[in-house]
Amino acid sequence: MGPEELLEMTPALLAKSILHRRERLAETIPEQLDARQEELRAAEPLARGAKEQRDALNAKVANLKKERNEARKVAQKLFKEAGDLRDSLSSSGGVKVANPEWAKTKLDEKLKSLEHELETNSGNHKTEQKFIEEMKSLIRKHEEWVEKRTDNQKEYVQMKEKYSDARKQLVVAEKAHQALLDHASQNEFFHNSYLEQEAHRRRADSRTKRLAQALDSSQRGIEHWQKHIDGGFDVLLENARRVENGEQSSVARKKRRKTTTEKNSTPRKESKKKGGEEE
Repeated sequence: MGPEELLEMTPALLAKSILHRRERLAETIPEQLDARQEELRAAEPLARGAKEQRDALNAKVANLKKERNEARKVAQKLFKEAGDLRDSLSSSGGVKVANPEWAKTKLDEKLKSLEHELETNSGNHKTEQKFIEEMKSLIRKHEEWVEKRTDNQKEYVQMKEKYSDARKQLVVAEKAHQALLDHASQNEFFHNSYLEQEAHRRRADSRTKRLAQALDSSQRGIEHWQKHIDGGFDVLLENARRVENGEQSSVARKKRRKTTTEKNSTPRKESKKKGGEEE
């Protein structure tokens, strides 16, 4: 329908056309809305379940990380304490060569390098595994060294206990780390599943809200136009009749005049002096 045909329509016919369209929308929307609401009801538990699975696995992974890191730190502490005992024996003459100085320096540098990578770069599963393996290897070598000692000094017994406890802690750390690796692919699957289900839920929720708003708008439109069809269009035609009588379609807004008080309060501009300034 072109502009000319639209202008030729009477207000009643135009209102009835709009009303008919609103009624048709009000008839078709409920069926679509029911389908979207059903889709939303099905999507919500799926998204919620996927989130719960992901969060539960994340909590398990966090606990495993905590267990691994704590066990590794305890092992490092025990290993250092055993090393201090070894150095103490060496300095007191209890053993001639507890550990070559170059080997100790190399060992410290290697462990510090790995630890620095873990702390600053968060490392990765390979770095973590490498650190644990290095610690296990070192403890095994030092345990062998202690076993060869025939001395029955108290310090040797303490060293042996600390190395043994450190090795046990590293076993705990290694098991926790391996469990983390086992959960890695599973964690990715649950996370992607949650993202997919949540995206579907959001789409269903958005469609449901749009249809509900469209239905509400149509129902209000039906009431509005039915009211004017039954009661007349006088209110809607006020501006049209004003134009027919040669008046403006809307009342022009008049500028508010400034009061005397406002005029007096307005700062005056300084008048320019003619000629040069007087001294």
